Amino acid sequence: MNNTEERVWAYLQKHGASADALEVSLNCDVTEEEAQAFINRISSPNLGSIPTRSHNVGKSDYAQHRIQPWDIWLEYDLNPWDADIIKRVLREKPGERRLDYEKIKHVCDERIRQLDAEDIHNADLERKESPAA
Repeated sequence: MNNTEERVWAYLQKHGASADALEVSLNCDVTEEEAQAFINRISSPNLGSIPTRSHNVGKSDYAQHRIQPWDIWLEYDLNPWDADIIKRVLREKPGERRLDYEKIKHVCDERIRQLDAEDIHNADLERKESPAA
């Protein structure tokens, strides 16, 4: 699956039946005809009956397992940063394991930066709210 297809499928998954060909075309940089073809594929009786969990989009192998990353996200009510880390730990993309760990480090560094910024912000608020001695 190429980037265009992934972009269109992701858009259709998010917007579902409310998306029309013109809207998909404008938001996904495809022609209206291409957009309509995607819409027709998801509207067909054959594809519409395929359970979401029976397949995955892209190169990952999540659908081969009983528990998918989104099961963990939902069960633990994870924020997007923690969910992303779980996803990368669980997936198997041949030849990309080191890259997954590099991405995990990058996500962790960003999340730590956010937490530090929250701590500074909260400390500033406490100083402003506490009466001067």
